[in-house]
Amino acid sequence: MRNIEPTLDRIEDYDGKESREKRLTIWIVVLSGLLIGAIYDVIQSNSSVSDAIDTNTKIIKY
Repeated sequence: MRNIEPTLDRIEDYDGKESREKRLTIWIVVLSGLLIGAIYDVIQSNSSVSDAIDTNTKIIKY
């Protein structure tokens, strides 16, 4: 019975042999994720509403 599964040496991405296009695609995906996360974080931090109500608790003497 022949072994049909590829070995690590036959896989084109093994041991730093990936193409420049694949490397660029990975960089684009990672940077896109970071950019989307940063935009989401900025929107979330700037859209929070403060629920604190300012009250004057001093007792006034007349």
